[in-house]
Order: sequence, then C-alpha cells, then structure tokens
Amino acid sequence: MRLRPTSGDGSRALGDLRRARRRRAYGEMDWSDALYKVYVTAILSALGVSLISGWLGGRAVTPGELATAVQRGPALVGLVVAVAIAAGLRSGGRGGPLALEAADVQLVLLAPVPRGAALRLPAARQLRFGAFVGAVSGMTAGNLAAQRLPGPYAAWVAWGGLAGLVTGLAWTGSALAASGFRLGRRWAGALAAVAVGWSMADLARSTATSPATLLGRLSMSAVDVVPRAPVGLVLLLLPVAGLVSVGGTSLEAARRQAGLVTELRFAVTMQDVRTVILLRRQLAAEGPRRRPWVRLPAGRRSWPVWRRDWQGILRWPAARILRVVLLGAGAGLAAAGAWRDTPALIVAAAAALLLAALDSVEGMAQDADHAIRRDTLPVGPGRLVSLHLAAPSVVMLGVAAVAIGGASALGGATTALSVGALVAVPAVLAAVCGAALSIETGPVDPYRVELFAGARLAIRSVGPLVLAVVGVLPLLDARAAANAGRAPAASAASGAFAVLLVVAAVGAWLRRER
Repeated sequence: MRLRPTSGDGSRALGDLRRARRRRAYGEMDWSDALYKVYVTAILSALGVSLISGWLGGRAVTPGELATAVQRGPALVGLVVAVAIAAGLRSGGRGGPLALEAADVQLVLLAPVPRGAALRLPAARQLRFGAFVGAVSGMTAGNLAAQRLPGPYAAWVAWGGLAGLVTGLAWTGSALAASGFRLGRRWAGALAAVAVGWSMADLARSTATSPATLLGRLSMSAVDVVPRAPVGLVLLLLPVAGLVSVGGTSLEAARRQAGLVTELRFAVTMQDVRTVILLRRQLAAEGPRRRPWVRLPAGRRSWPVWRRDWQGILRWPAARILRVVLLGAGAGLAAAGAWRDTPALIVAAAAALLLAALDSVEGMAQDADHAIRRDTLPVGPGRLVSLHLAAPSVVMLGVAAVAIGGASALGGATTALSVGALVAVPAVLAAVCGAALSIETGPVDPYRVELFAGARLAIRSVGPLVLAVVGVLPLLDARAAANAGRAPAASAASGAFAVLLVVAAVGAWLRRER
C-alpha cells in the first residue's frame, strides 16, 4: 500500500529546499564585492545625511516655536504613522505585501504544505525589511530634529529610530494582517479611514489619544517625557497578528501579484515611469469608473483634446482623487515647514506636486502609449502635447488650493494666501511640464546605440523633479525677503516671473515637432 505524504513531510522538504537554495546563493556570492558595496553605500548615506543636516542649519528654535513643536509635533508624527498603517491596510485588502515568485505560488503553495508554514518565512523577511527602512528613516529624522530642537543628540536619534522601527513593523504587519484575515478592500479601507481620521482629530485638537499619536509623543521623549507615551508600542501587535494570520493569504491574489511584481521590477530597472504607474494601478485594482462623476453635455464637440482629457479626469476613482488631495495637503504642509526655517522640505513639496501631476496628465500619457495612432491624427505631436497641458493645469490649480489650505492650517493664513497665490501658478505649471517631460522623453532602449542616450537618461531621471523644485523656489525668495524685513509678495512675484520663463522654454521644447 502506498502511503500519502503528510504535511510534516512537506514542511521538512520545503525547509531542505530553502536551505539548499540559500547555500547555493551564498556559494555564488562574491563576499568581497558585497562588503565593498555595503561600505560605499554606508559612506555615501552618512555623507548625504551630513550634507542635509548642514543645509537645514543648526539655529535653535525660539521658546514659542518649541512650545508649538511640543504641542503639535506628536500629532504630526502620529499622522505619518497612521498614513503608513492605512497604506498597509489598503495593500492587504488588495492581496497583501508578499511579492512571491511565480514558481513559489505555483509549486509551493499548491503542495501538501500548510500555507502558514510556507509563507511565514517570506512574511518575516518582509517585516525585517520594513523594520530596517523604518529604523533608518526614524534615525535620520531624529538626526535632523536634533539640529534645531533642544535635547541630547543621541536621545533624538535613539527615540527616532525606535519610533521608525515600530512604524515600519506596523506598516508591514497591518498589510499582512489584512491579507491573512481577508478583510477585503472595503473593510480595509474603512479601518484605514478610521486610523487616519483618529490621528487628524488629535492634530486638530492638539490631543494624544490614538496609538499613532502616542508613538509620535514617544519619538519626542528627548525634549518632552510623557509617562503614557509607551502605550504607542501597542502597534507592535500588528506584526504579530500578521505572522499569525499569514496562512489565510489568498492564493489567487498571490498568483496575480507574482506576475505584476516581476514586470514592475523590470520597469523600475528600465526607469520607465509610465509603466510603473500602470502596473501600480493594476496592483491596486485602480481602474476608471464606469460612470463619470459628472457627465459632460453632448453639445458642440469643440476643443476635442480638452473634452477628452476631462472625460478621463471625471472617471477617476475615489482612491485616486483622495491620493491627489492628500498630496496637495502634504505639499502645503511641507511648504509651510520650508517657510519656518526648514528649507529642505521644499524638495518634499515639489515631489508631492510632481506625483499629483503624473496622475493629472493621463490623457497625454495614453496618447504616448499609442504613438502609431497619434501619428495618424491631423495634428502634429508637438501641438497635441501642448493641448494636453490645459486640463492638467486646471486640476493642479485645485491641488494648489488644497496646498494653500494645508499651509494655512499651521498658522499664518494671511501670509499663506498672499504668497501662495503668487507661487501657485508657476509651481503648478512647472509640475505639469515636469510630468509631461517624464512621459514624452521615453525610456532609453538598451539594445539601440543613441548619440545622446546619457543626456536623455539624465533628463528623464532627474529633469522632472528638478523642474518641479524650480517651480517652488519663489517661496524661498519670499521667505528671505520676509526675514530681511521686505515685502515677501514682491519677491515671490519676481521669482514667479523667472520660473514662468523656464516653464515657457520647457513647453517650447515639448512642442517641437518630432
């Protein structure tokens, strides 16, 4: 009689297979080369952090600024933690964060092996990666905070690293738990909304009631010790729940993600931003609405490019609208921080505007995806690109309005309105042109020899972000004028005019006939 294999035999076989695979990988590894890469990466990272710290400056905050930081800082940090947990919940509701190989999904998960035993090791690796990223980010944030806030430097770095470690584990653990318990997109979205809403309520009332806000207060223990701040460590239950429930991960979702993640990694290697955006939307199951939010009247079909772009914008799903609004609010908060003697945050504001612009230029991107069809139109490609810039610019003006509102929330509403109104237009146009530059440049074909391949790669890689940063530089001019006792609006206006000249030059380059 032939005996059927048991789950214990399958678990042992899986363990032997992974050990043999690990021995083979380590055997083929060049340890001297790996250690050299780690050494160089560590040096460059330390140098980058030191340069950023020097750029931020070491001017100590005033007593009033310190009181504001102690009062509202924990809620701001807690909001970042809540957003990370919300992102993890949404990822888990769509299938989970595990990016397995297709062979593991097809052979291991369908073998007579308990799914929890098969997935626990990849889940632990994912948690380890999240903990590492969170700890490094937290220590970097603590290092930057120590430049201006009182308290021992080592304490800021240590508490920041601890808060970042917990945040990274909570981010990955919430995704694993939502996937293992199969919450689905609706329940995961509802819990994410509760987490973010709770932290926003703490920020509005300057209280500390949510675990995320308490973790933020723990991160500021170098300057403000609160006895109940360690309650924020309750978020460590999320990775525990994720490891316990990982066996409930959907096989269909894992199979779907395996193929998409492989394509996504290849697109990132090729620096193909457009493909990365499309694959990310597929991973998030973020398709257009069947019915638009507002149906356009069926009158005269003049301005066809304008009409088509708005037909696509009005079919945005709610998740995309919420993401663009949050990016606008984040840009406003970062701009307000740059105004308050933290100029490095100007890069964060520009990056948020650029990400929102990449969503708004969808009509242009679709034409770029179908270049053969675009060439058959009775309009030249350059003119078509310039026509596609109109609707995204209007959308981004709404994003700029949200950004001004976010900056006003931190105080100084009059200054935010006067300066923001002057900076908004050049910042919006620069972000839209940066997004168009990213799409129209196109990836470099590795199998073709191009004369200016290096310059093209540089323009595609850093050009959009540089252009977006240039768009918000008038804010720093206005800040310098205000510190010198001059009218900030006049400096903002002159800086905005210079940015408009740069944007006009980029627009003329995009309009050129190909």
